Amino acid sequence: MFIGLFSVRIVLNALGEEDYGIYNVIGGVVTMLAFLNNSLSSATQRFLSFELGKGNKKELHSIFSNSMTLYIGICVILLVLAEILGLWFVNNKLVIPNERIVAANWIYQFSIISFLCTILSSPFNAVIIAREKMGVYAYVSIAESLLKLALIYSILVLGGDKLIIYGFFMMLVSVLVFVFYMFYCLMKFEETKYRYVFDKNKIREIGSFAGWGIWGALSNIFKGQGINILLNIFFGPMVNASRGIAYQVEGAVNTLVQNFYTAMRPQLIKSYAANETEEMFKLLNISTRLGYYMMFLVSLIFLYKTPLIFSIWLEKIPQYSITFTRLALISQLFIVLANPLMTAIHATGKVAKYQFLSGCIFMLVLPFSYFILKWDYNSFWPFIVLIVSSLLYWILTIERCYKLINLSLRNYFVMVFRLFLVSLILLLGAQLLYRWGTDGWLDFIVLCFYTLVVGIMAILFIDCSKSERIMIKELILSKFHK
Repeated sequence: MFIGLFSVRIVLNALGEEDYGIYNVIGGVVTMLAFLNNSLSSATQRFLSFELGKGNKKELHSIFSNSMTLYIGICVILLVLAEILGLWFVNNKLVIPNERIVAANWIYQFSIISFLCTILSSPFNAVIIAREKMGVYAYVSIAESLLKLALIYSILVLGGDKLIIYGFFMMLVSVLVFVFYMFYCLMKFEETKYRYVFDKNKIREIGSFAGWGIWGALSNIFKGQGINILLNIFFGPMVNASRGIAYQVEGAVNTLVQNFYTAMRPQLIKSYAANETEEMFKLLNISTRLGYYMMFLVSLIFLYKTPLIFSIWLEKIPQYSITFTRLALISQLFIVLANPLMTAIHATGKVAKYQFLSGCIFMLVLPFSYFILKWDYNSFWPFIVLIVSSLLYWILTIERCYKLINLSLRNYFVMVFRLFLVSLILLLGAQLLYRWGTDGWLDFIVLCFYTLVVGIMAILFIDCSKSERIMIKELILSKFHK
């Protein structure tokens, strides 16, 4: 996380605000495609984990090969669309200075190659997650971040167009990561040795699940990159730079939570497949609470100390980046609450209605934002619409879980009430510290100490049950007695 945030400072200084904004609006497609990769990977992983949970390992190779055949077909279709419609849009609709059009086209082509690597890596990622080899992700993430940092530093000393060089380096990293995952899986897992298979029933089953996942992913791309394009059309690349900074922070903070959810997801699906209902609800409860607290505690510090953090992090702070960051983090809190429930819905395989409705919610973000910007020319409005859409998405996810897995609404809302009560206590204390203090280092240290100590105490005595407190106490004591 910290390497990624530090890299942004170097990139912004090397490229300048305008070129950084151009890369964000065009190369940001790759970042948005992470949603697509996650959906495709989740589809394959759901079937793999389900079969592993049932103890049926013979089906693994068939699932992997059919998935790969399906995703190769998807790549061909999307590549054609990208080179026809996408290329036209970049050259005719985006607000890009004339002298940077050539560089923008290079960035677009690099982004397409990265996109192909992202899609084709989905089945390999799914196998790693289903097999619960989470350590591989940790090592690859560290290596990827360090490689990006080294390449970014090299931009400072290389001649030529720095925007094109940066785009090429980011594409190179995507290719290397894909190649590593492919060879790792080929060496470790027998089922990943691909052979052309076209089982109509299997592809229809995986494709149906993945299709609704793709619809959901496209709606996320629509609301994310769509809003980015909308901001570009209304306000130009400088505002894209501000949004890019905001989502670098949101993405870095969210990575902590998503890595935790990635580890929990296969266990939850396997418990559903094995009809271990009590275990499934226990995992839902734990993952929701821990994921929310991880996101909230870090976000709390950013909400109150964004100017100080940005002044240390960035030499030049883009105009709207502080407010954009705060709004993006608030929006993500509702998504974090919905994610464990979404995994439970995926475990059932009955995703059509859920994906359709959630996709519609996020698809409407763009037109609503457009009409509001026409009415009131203020770049903050799309972020307000995003917060409302995230809240509606969370409510929809609760309703679907109630219908599909018989989620106890009483137990769930009691848990949520405790989460919000802890959050309110911490917010009130942080507000008092903010009003009485100054925006300096001492106040930052005090806020971090307050968030950690008071946060842990509030969680233990308000949210945790007596049995959970005893278990935590025994766990701590056992560590000291070793």
